[in-house]
Formats: sequence, C-alpha cells, structure tokens
Amino acid sequence: MSIKKCPRCGKIFSPISGSLICGECIKLEEQEFEKVRSYLKINRGADINTVSKETEVSTKKILKYLREGRIEVTEGMSDFLKCEKCGVNIRSGQYCRSCSEKVAKNLQSVLIKKEEPKTEAKMHIRRN
Repeated sequence: MSIKKCPRCGKIFSPISGSLICGECIKLEEQEFEKVRSYLKINRGADINTVSKETEVSTKKILKYLREGRIEVTEGMSDFLKCEKCGVNIRSGQYCRSCSEKVAKNLQSVLIKKEEPKTEAKMHIRRN
C-alpha cells in the first residue's frame, strides 16, 4: 500500500484510484465545484472574475473546471479558452474537436496490441 502527502492540506493519505489529494480535500473540492455550478445555474453567462468573487472559489480552480469539461464558456464567448494544441477557440476541455480526434487516434494506434510474431517456426537438430 502506498501513501502520499496531500498537496492541499499536508495530511498523509492512502490514494484511492490514483487520487492526487486526500478524501477530505476531494470533498472540499466537490463542494467548491458545486458552489460554482449552482451560481452559474442562477447567473448564466457570468464572467470568471464575478463567479470567483461571489463563490469564493479561485479563478485558477474555475479554469480547471473548464479544462476538465465540467463547465463551459457561454456560446459566443469562446475566445476566452483556447485549444492547447492548435489555439482555436473552444468552450470547454483542453482540445478542439479536430485535435481531440487526432489525439484519440494517436493513442489508439499506440495502444493497439502489435501483431505477435509467428509461433509456428519449424525447428530441427543442428548437425555438426
């Protein structure tokens, strides 16, 4: 069993499913996200600074939620977020649709099991 130090609170914890922070901090992060989500439900189209001020959640975390695809920029305001690969405007996530498809295709080609070598080679005893 591995143990890690939570970078957010400093507590020692045993990571579950590759989590980078402890369970308590995961709950706190989810509560912060819920604040942002609830605020945006009522105040659709609010800018990031207003959302941050009203919810007391940092703009850095709100950008993280955008990059994770958990929230998105209002239609028509997509020049706020750019594709990390080609720089085109996007509403959420890290990549535009085209780059996402290319990345997925590249990953798929790497993950596809290479054809195994033939195992039907004929053998014989070597004569001296």
